[in-house]
Amino acid sequence: MSSAVLEKGLELHQAGKFDEAEAIYREVLAGEDDTTDAQTDAWHFLGLIMQQRGQFDQAIEFIERAILADPTRSTFYYNLGATFMAVEDLSSAAEAYDKACQLKPDWLDALVSLGTIQGQLGKYPPAETTLRQALQIDPDNVEAMISLTAVLEGLGQSADAEELGRQAVALRLTSPQAWSNLGNALNSQGKLPGKLNEAEEAFRHALSIDPSYNTARFNLGNVLNDQWRNSQALACFREVIERDPIYFFAWQNLLLNLLYSPAETEQSIFETHKSWAEKFGSVAEVSQPADRDPSKRLKIGYVSPDFRTHSVAYFLKPLIAAHDRKAFEIYAYSNVRREDDTTSWFKDNVDHWRDVTTLSDAAAASLIQQDQIDILVDLAGHSANNRLGIFASKPSPVQISWLGYPATTGLPQIEHRLTDEIADPSGDADKNHSEQLIRLEGGFHCYQMPEEVPNVGSLPALDNGFVTFGSFNHISKISPRVIETWSEILASVPNSKLLLKGGMLDYEVVRGKLQEAFEQNKIAADRIVLKGWIARDDDPLELYNSVDICLDPFPYNGTTTTFEALSMGVPVITLLGARHSGRVGASIMSHLGRPEWITDTRQSYKALAGSLAGDLSALQNIRQQLRSELLNSTLSDAARFAAKIETVCTEIYRDFCQKTLD
Repeated sequence: MSSAVLEKGLELHQAGKFDEAEAIYREVLAGEDDTTDAQTDAWHFLGLIMQQRGQFDQAIEFIERAILADPTRSTFYYNLGATFMAVEDLSSAAEAYDKACQLKPDWLDALVSLGTIQGQLGKYPPAETTLRQALQIDPDNVEAMISLTAVLEGLGQSADAEELGRQAVALRLTSPQAWSNLGNALNSQGKLPGKLNEAEEAFRHALSIDPSYNTARFNLGNVLNDQWRNSQALACFREVIERDPIYFFAWQNLLLNLLYSPAETEQSIFETHKSWAEKFGSVAEVSQPADRDPSKRLKIGYVSPDFRTHSVAYFLKPLIAAHDRKAFEIYAYSNVRREDDTTSWFKDNVDHWRDVTTLSDAAAASLIQQDQIDILVDLAGHSANNRLGIFASKPSPVQISWLGYPATTGLPQIEHRLTDEIADPSGDADKNHSEQLIRLEGGFHCYQMPEEVPNVGSLPALDNGFVTFGSFNHISKISPRVIETWSEILASVPNSKLLLKGGMLDYEVVRGKLQEAFEQNKIAADRIVLKGWIARDDDPLELYNSVDICLDPFPYNGTTTTFEALSMGVPVITLLGARHSGRVGASIMSHLGRPEWITDTRQSYKALAGSLAGDLSALQNIRQQLRSELLNSTLSDAARFAAKIETVCTEIYRDFCQKTLD
């Protein structure tokens, strides 16, 4: 009897008459013992109705009731996985699909779903295994090909990804996903001639098929960025956000690329960061421990994706090494994707190491709360692989931004930002930060040179017979105005050359655009020397021994590249800007004791370059003593730097405790 009733319910269900079907399923549930097959099916079908209505919590509850009654039914797990996918719980979805595959190993749809989610979770090796298993069952399964293309790309096998991607688009020319994944594989091979152009074409083709496919539009923005087409990339990211206001990665790329734009002001940058925070910063706060003793040993937690061989490490290592462990207990919350020897150093030199790479923001925030961290420090801002979502939950009573990002986070849950009076003068800078600015005496940097650093060579101009200017900054910092200024410097210093180095210069299209830009400013191509990425094992700092004078870009100055130049005896000319990213050079030179290398107009910037280039004897003297000047400045005094950071931490924690008492 119950089976017949259930069949009637299923007919109504399939006809889209959900209310009537639900009534029948509930009748079966009310009239049968919950161990019967009909009861089990009723729970499952009722769960499917809830899924179709968008009532996902109930759908999960009902399908799990069916599984509890009969854990051998692969279909139950498959539909549970689909429901978890609908609420974007990828980890739970993967578990459900995995169980379905265990129960039915040759189920093609389950294998493709599992492999796709494994890839989205960054679990590339098992994803590859799963998807190849699917392709053994159906070698022409396009969905498996599309997902495997992305997985191979994630594994760094871009050539294989391209080959498979081309097979996928050949089988399904109308799939925007296939074209977009092919575009990503091509983009990753940008060092090869023509690949960036092909990638752009693939993304544009995907959008021609489906203009609403925002993933392709986002990827198009990335490839435009890689081609040194910053304004077009920005426009692309803005359009992605207009179509999908909570497209997280488009926001991150937009915010970071705004810093490269000369058209932006500190106020406009702040307004956009606030807009981001309105979308992503309203998170329920985690409850905090009741302990409010300002005299206790304080727990400081550092959150970063860059506990590795990275620019951030050069400034963080001396602080970690110099921290007073009697007064402070140091935690590292690592989001490092690929660990290296520097990661091992951090593991050995902090009191507690926590890997949060696979944890959600909520889970990581809960861990930080359990650790009872008193002061949580963000070291990434909106740079790649940041975890600002953790800070939005406010797992620590005091939160600070420092070092890894030259602008406000926009996040009100981060109360403080470490800087100095030169980089962020009192007044307008305070108005354009969501954080309270704490200005450190002696600068907000402490630099530690690599353990193995090349010797400082003699002045290159003495051997070459001409002066070589240089900049090893990210190419996106080189705007048309910068090129115009540098061209005028080259024109004013006979026979001089300009040496540029950067990873983007591995791209043929970028090299061509740069040379063309200088030629338009009447500088011949043979006066511009371009170098691409240099592996760390090949001693990239050695290239500074080919440079006489470094030119700081504007309005986004260098930081690590400036310290590297100084450590190699190369003076850096900087132009004082109107926002933090354009004033870092001035901060560094002031605390180095070389304020004479700071200029405030393009004319004085050019004049200083000509003046330094005209006195080779003075340049040689500078070269011989500059490393020593850096090492003896506040910029390299780790003990002093750690002490002032600790003083700040103690004071702001004491202030917090006082406010809670008031």
